[in-house]
Amino acid sequence: MKYWIIALLCCGMPFFVNAQWNYPNYEGLKKQIQEVAANKLVEKTTVGKSYAAEDIPLLKIQTDKTAKPTLLIVAGIDGKHPAGVINSLNVAKHILALPVDQLNQILANKSIWIIPVLNVDAYKRNSTSASLTSGNARAIDNDRDGRIDEDPEADLNNDGVISQMRIKSPAGPYKEHASNPDYLMLAERNKGESGSFELYSEGRDLDQDGKFSEDDKSGVNIDKNFTFDYPFFEPETGDYAASEPETRAIIDLIFDNPQIAAVLHFGLQNNLSVPEQFDQRKASERIVKSWTNNDAQVAAFVSKIYNDAVKPLGEAPKMQQGKGNFSPTVYYHTGKFSFVTPSWWIPTTSDSSKNPINKDAAPKNPGNKNSDRFVNWVKNQGVQGAILPWTKVNHPDFPNQEVEVGGLVERFENNPPIAMLENTGKIHADFVVELTRSLASLEFSAPKVTNLGDDIYRIEVKVFNTGAMPVYPEIADKIKHVSKMKSIMELQKNQSFLSGKRLQLYPTLQAGASNTFSWLVKGKGNIKLIVGCPTAGEKTLDINL
Repeated sequence: MKYWIIALLCCGMPFFVNAQWNYPNYEGLKKQIQEVAANKLVEKTTVGKSYAAEDIPLLKIQTDKTAKPTLLIVAGIDGKHPAGVINSLNVAKHILALPVDQLNQILANKSIWIIPVLNVDAYKRNSTSASLTSGNARAIDNDRDGRIDEDPEADLNNDGVISQMRIKSPAGPYKEHASNPDYLMLAERNKGESGSFELYSEGRDLDQDGKFSEDDKSGVNIDKNFTFDYPFFEPETGDYAASEPETRAIIDLIFDNPQIAAVLHFGLQNNLSVPEQFDQRKASERIVKSWTNNDAQVAAFVSKIYNDAVKPLGEAPKMQQGKGNFSPTVYYHTGKFSFVTPSWWIPTTSDSSKNPINKDAAPKNPGNKNSDRFVNWVKNQGVQGAILPWTKVNHPDFPNQEVEVGGLVERFENNPPIAMLENTGKIHADFVVELTRSLASLEFSAPKVTNLGDDIYRIEVKVFNTGAMPVYPEIADKIKHVSKMKSIMELQKNQSFLSGKRLQLYPTLQAGASNTFSWLVKGKGNIKLIVGCPTAGEKTLDINL
């Protein structure tokens, strides 16, 4: 009887997995986006089209179309991170649900724009796939063997998901986890441990090159296609930097809208829990690879805001940024403050649950800490389908060897069942509100006009940054095509400058700092003065001499 029960459970596993997973398909996602766009404070537009000609949506939360300092939130760049997509919409919903007076106060001088899914092709494909892949719809040759998509992943045991494949081997580097034998982890050979398995992604070696499922229909991973430190000739990176329409669309949006002051990416890296650091050596290289000292201090300030906001979620994992990623490109190449967070991670509180891992049996390698946390989370939260039981299969690539399919289902590592995202969405919405309030804000004194005689006038205007962040990153002063602090004074034909110029540029203004702009002008009449910066606010002043 028990064998029938086991068989029924195995047959029903895809149903239980998908029922708990419950992420919307592409049409369902578009419906959710449209529901957010129905709010009167939201303008829905597009930033361009994907490789497969799908619209890339942009939701603008603002009171009117006047350009104001803007926080841009971007999600869904890497197709393996649908949790970021859902969290970006959850953030939008929570912000729009704020009390009217509080929301109006935030939007009086600021705007919040959200791109919920940049890599639309990936979301559309993955919502009907047995596994998650990163890239867009472009067909690429990942292993550069002259053939395209010839070695895809394969559902060998027909359970509806792509998991892992293990092969019994006395010299294998992997061993079973002490608390869950269905989860494999690296053995610590330097501590006398030995492994028993080789581990691969579930699939075949159809091109007989010794690699499994390395050339799937994965497309170009947009989060490896950006211009900073672009990784040439690596899988999923594209033929060249910014080769993809999605990459160009988001960069064009940032350059075409100089009021974008900061960018927050819900992605598979993290520079918020541990802030960016200043590295003198890297900052002095020809290609700068370190935040400046002043910008690093801003990063520390924002990191504190973030860590205070997400404290209920526990310690976030350290997730390093890689080559060609979106977030560093935004900072180094567009001159904007750039922050990235996974927006969800396995809460550390699960480690202290009623069913903790046996500390004596658990691996002591710090590198395996995340494995312990994952196994414990799956057990304590009853997450169905994240770790599957091993089932034997006949594998033509391993004749006369014991091959089993099961183990980790990769998509659960960074994406929980969708019901678990509601709380993280609310927490990150609170952070977004605080970050928006912290953006630079300029206050202007009334122009001081001093008559020096002979129709010569000294004009002085003082500008104060009353925000908690600088007007723009210090690194932007080194980058061309970035809108900087400026003053534009328009004179009449009978007027001329004795000191100062029509257009003057100034370095960034730090939080709490002020600056005085002055000119000497000869001639009576009206003067029009535009002063400020798009990322912190501009003001037009009419002066009569």
